[in-house]
Amino acid sequence: MHMDCSHPSVCISFKRYMKHLCCRCDDDLQPVIDVISCYSKAHRTGRIDAFIQSTDKNFLVPVGGAVVAGFDKQVIDEISQTYPGRASATPSIDVFITLLSLGVAGYRKLLAQRKDIYEYLSAGLLSLASSHGERLLQTKNNPISVAVSLVSVVGDATKLKTVAGSDGDELDPTQTTELGSMLFTRCVSGTRVVAPGSDRNIGPHTFINWGAHSNHYPYAYLTAAAAIGMTRGDVDTFLKRLDKVLLKFKRKQRDRQDNTPNEDKTD
Repeated sequence: MHMDCSHPSVCISFKRYMKHLCCRCDDDLQPVIDVISCYSKAHRTGRIDAFIQSTDKNFLVPVGGAVVAGFDKQVIDEISQTYPGRASATPSIDVFITLLSLGVAGYRKLLAQRKDIYEYLSAGLLSLASSHGERLLQTKNNPISVAVSLVSVVGDATKLKTVAGSDGDELDPTQTTELGSMLFTRCVSGTRVVAPGSDRNIGPHTFINWGAHSNHYPYAYLTAAAAIGMTRGDVDTFLKRLDKVLLKFKRKQRDRQDNTPNEDKTD
């Protein structure tokens, strides 16, 4: 493992990382091994230059750092060298201190707890989604994150317009992602709202359906992750706040369609 404390991310050799995990393979680490196998298969049949893992979701530290890993050490070294070296070393130090304090046994315990939290979160979101006319998206190869459709909240891609001249009754992606902002202001971080119809240009490349897993997926959806260190109480709080936000967001959408702002209405 290579750690540069002047760098906000921790760059590692994928082969060494995989060998280390395989040597310690047991039931707690099996989901990690399964994910690594999926990456290996994708690399053999296609191309993966690097992949990024948030340190807050995987190493019990504050938001702000990431682990950059890949199959080619030279590529990872080149990524590391592009960093100018003036940002805070806090993310690297946080990971280093946390892993030292947890030890192998402590980290494995948290991984085992996350398996339980993932099932609890999935069950809770399934119930909540059903109550709002939504569904829990099936992502059997993802043991950490879950996604919920937002069809009844924002509709499908045919109702999402980004061009000028919309008739006012149709929702654009900016309004869709407002749902994520509403959650964030209620101290719910980590959720992500993906809105179809939103494209992004970065250099010469155009990313269709920016943030989505597919260029052609027609529906908006919300993701949530069973981050390491979460408790059932955290999940319960999240579900209560999400339920309230969805109800409020639907009311705001009805108000937009009626051209009657919420603040102009009287009880």
